[in-house]
Amino acid sequence: MNKRLSRSIVAAVSSVVLLGALAIQPAQAAGYVAPVNGSYVMRLVSPLPGATNSVNLTADAKGDWDQFYGKGLNAFIMYADVKGDVSLTYKYTNAAGVAITNATVYLIVNKKYSCSKTTFSTTMGTNYPGSNRPNTSSIVRDWCGDQPAMGAGETAIIGRTDSFGKATFTMKNWNLSGEQYPSALNKMNQYSKGIPCGDDTMCMQTTLAPSMSAHPSESAERGEDKDLLFLHFVNPKLTALNPTQKVKAGTAKKLSFKLTNLAGVVVKGTTVTFESYGEGDDVTEWSEVSDKDGLVSTTLKAPKGTLGLQVIRAKVYGANKGTDAKIYWIK
Repeated sequence: MNKRLSRSIVAAVSSVVLLGALAIQPAQAAGYVAPVNGSYVMRLVSPLPGATNSVNLTADAKGDWDQFYGKGLNAFIMYADVKGDVSLTYKYTNAAGVAITNATVYLIVNKKYSCSKTTFSTTMGTNYPGSNRPNTSSIVRDWCGDQPAMGAGETAIIGRTDSFGKATFTMKNWNLSGEQYPSALNKMNQYSKGIPCGDDTMCMQTTLAPSMSAHPSESAERGEDKDLLFLHFVNPKLTALNPTQKVKAGTAKKLSFKLTNLAGVVVKGTTVTFESYGEGDDVTEWSEVSDKDGLVSTTLKAPKGTLGLQVIRAKVYGANKGTDAKIYWIK
């Protein structure tokens, strides 16, 4: 199994034990118990996971952490916009495929032991056993079991199925910064080698699990065939409008970058910082908030006679990686 997924994968289990600083493994890992068919089936139907919009981790679970769920476990990575709205619809049926209608059901957010750093608010009802949240609309991060008196952090959003067995859950993300924008929706992002997601500043994800119980026991969860979702929150895409250009030394040049979200829509109100490397003077603006067109800009200058390359790196505030634009100063 891919090591960079170790903490995310562990989020799928119901009981864990700490093994050193870099890894968490199921307490029952030494005695694998093959999963059995569940009594309930819960599938994500909107957005529907597929080959173009998700990364399928189901194969990673087989013979390992699938034992903590029903035999029909599926597991996916999907991406969402940091500070954006989330809407997920699940269909709940029994083992025979008959819809469970007009029933109270749950979506577990920041599943216990997942070490999810994500925070949310929701207008829906919640079930949370802890006392460390400002109000009933808040969903706090998971504390990896470090503070059991506070309920660890796992929150269950309460839903009700319709006549088709479907229930929709909504929430808003409140993290200030997320992961880097993915190269594709069906490709895994780059994370720090050997560091679990919960400790990695490159990783920002929540573990989501539908259930018939607000906080299911291990035996109850083994009776549920479900779609387990690792939802990763990403910063806007930051694109240099002119990535490479030649500019006469002794003049000034304005550089602009554009921010867009996963749907390709411009993002306003996001702070971007600028850094300069190489020839030329420092940037005139060290940070700027994106305008209504999703644009941020800074101005570059170089004294007459300057020759060579200047790299301007733009970063979404709090991000580890940025986007470069290059100016070659010429006579």
